[in-house]
Amino acid sequence: MKRLLRMSGLASALALSLLVAPASAQAAPDHAAAEVQAEIAASEAAMIDEVTLAASGCGSVCDGKDPATFKIYTSYGNYYTCGQDAITPTSGSYTYRVSDPTGSVELRYSPRCRTAWARTSSSAVTFKVVSRTLSGTHRMTITDRYPSSWTLMVNDANLEAQACYWPDGPYEGWDCTRWY
Repeated sequence: MKRLLRMSGLASALALSLLVAPASAQAAPDHAAAEVQAEIAASEAAMIDEVTLAASGCGSVCDGKDPATFKIYTSYGNYYTCGQDAITPTSGSYTYRVSDPTGSVELRYSPRCRTAWARTSSSAVTFKVVSRTLSGTHRMTITDRYPSSWTLMVNDANLEAQACYWPDGPYEGWDCTRWY
């Protein structure tokens, strides 16, 4: 009887070994997932589920990030950049853009990420994006990144932002959009 049990135990072990691949042949880690984790570790991306992104944007995770390159992953392999859905907001007939003969700036806004940044097409201006709380308390300012034509992003979820520029030439002072 013991011999029969040992034989059936061996047969079970043999059958089980055929069903389960050896450790060296088991599935390798997903290369895409490892790549995403490396981008997140390098602060080049963030993982934010669709529900959170829809409810509150990317939040302070996006502060100081490039809207054209910073990736928001909603799952491994699926990502957005905030620049992909960017708009220049309007309110009635007002467009969040200011200009004069020496320069211009516009406020860019990502509805998906709920972030804002300043963009210019002028080469001879200093420009910035300013973020504040709804009560008017200054939160942060990000100034231009020469030679880029846009600033890094600021979180704009339940906050306000404006874009400003300082023209070169005879003009003095910051010229800014309305708060958005």
